[in-house]
Amino acid sequence: MSTPSISRQFARWAAGLRYEDLSPAVVDKVKALVLHGLTSVAFGTLNAHSREVVDLAIAEEGKADGATVLGDGRKATRVGAAFANAELMHASLLWDSYRMLTHPGPVLIPTAMVNAELEGKNGRDIITALTAGYEFSCRLCDKFIPSTAARGFRPSPIYATMGAAMVTGKLMGFDENRLVATIALAANFASGLNEGPRSGGDELAIHEPQAARNGVFAGLMARAGHVKGSEQSIEGEAGFYNAFTGNNKGQLTYAFTGPLQFDLSAITHGLGQEYKLLTAMFRMYPCPGYNQAVINLMAELKSQHSINADEIANVAIHMNWIETLYPSPEFPLYEDWQKARVGETKYFAAHAAVNGGVPVVGGRTFGPTGKQLGSDQRVLDFMDKHITLVPEKDRHMFSPAIHVTMQNGTRHSGEYPYSRMEWDFQTLADNLQACVPGYPGGQTSFDKLIEITRQLDTLKSVVPIIEATTPK
Repeated sequence: MSTPSISRQFARWAAGLRYEDLSPAVVDKVKALVLHGLTSVAFGTLNAHSREVVDLAIAEEGKADGATVLGDGRKATRVGAAFANAELMHASLLWDSYRMLTHPGPVLIPTAMVNAELEGKNGRDIITALTAGYEFSCRLCDKFIPSTAARGFRPSPIYATMGAAMVTGKLMGFDENRLVATIALAANFASGLNEGPRSGGDELAIHEPQAARNGVFAGLMARAGHVKGSEQSIEGEAGFYNAFTGNNKGQLTYAFTGPLQFDLSAITHGLGQEYKLLTAMFRMYPCPGYNQAVINLMAELKSQHSINADEIANVAIHMNWIETLYPSPEFPLYEDWQKARVGETKYFAAHAAVNGGVPVVGGRTFGPTGKQLGSDQRVLDFMDKHITLVPEKDRHMFSPAIHVTMQNGTRHSGEYPYSRMEWDFQTLADNLQACVPGYPGGQTSFDKLIEITRQLDTLKSVVPIIEATTPK
């Protein structure tokens, strides 16, 4: 008997997945992911561009009996509301990350909210659907992110479209066969290029919102029943992996660490017992994920050793080599990657070394009051003169080491393993307190959001979430 296709294995697992099958750790993590995403929505409502996108969605797709736009209260079609909610969640840069270059939350969570509302689902249904969607997306992209980026595609919308389709199908109550069709449709809808950020465009601003829309539309088309999905849409000779990684044999162009060959059959190993989603991390700073640990580690070293930036001779930052050539060695943003630039690793490390930290979204400032990004001359001088990046091929991603050499010869060193950013719900809630100064409604509103999300599995509907995110 032949092995079922990859999409069939995922569809079979997801169709039978129940809330009761989930461990407390998985439930807790999904609640944390939802809290992070909904916090981001609140800050997204403060963004002028996001408000314009919401207005556009309402103008083009407003629907009185549609799904609610979070943080706004107006309603739009299912796909229109998914797009608008994803835009709000995406705008603040307060995203989750799975490995590098994928951000499932701003796609999967808006997808879950609109479908749960229109399908009349409860909190446990939301948790179960998000578990299926996150796990599908994370397992699909896990080893293949660098290879996808090497082909000029931006991995986040590519793989998140697949996860959003799974979330949609699960909340629509699809059986195995209809989920296979949904996956096939999503594989055809996935898109997103890396040329924009390389050449000064900002198309990526709508990558995740469009991925949410595409994932929801895949479910709608599958439910209509007019399309028969291909059985091997993922691993077929002209399928998803061939298109987005260059082949269907598991041959990798690049890898963060390890061999350049991966057995495709391992993608579903341990499905339902081992959850990749548990290793998703939470961005707190408005910059790429690989800088999050650098900022935290530099701030820790400064605090622990009472380091005066004026007495530093050199800061050496050891990182995974692909992180220094973001988004891909094939298409790096900058050929001269050692040059110090505002908004890149050297800048954020210098900001932490000089000022003791970097502002989180909505949080307190570090450095001179009122200074905007790139205007603190001490930081600019420091990043030009005192920081060196050291790329390493055997270093795990998002796990930097920093060595600070003082002018008197003293050396302070530290490591920041990725696992330190795999927070549970309470750890995330504690860290998000730093965002409260700018949170709409202040501490009272944020505390309400925390408690509603903490009790997600007791909610009878999505209505309390809508109310907690909508200004009164």
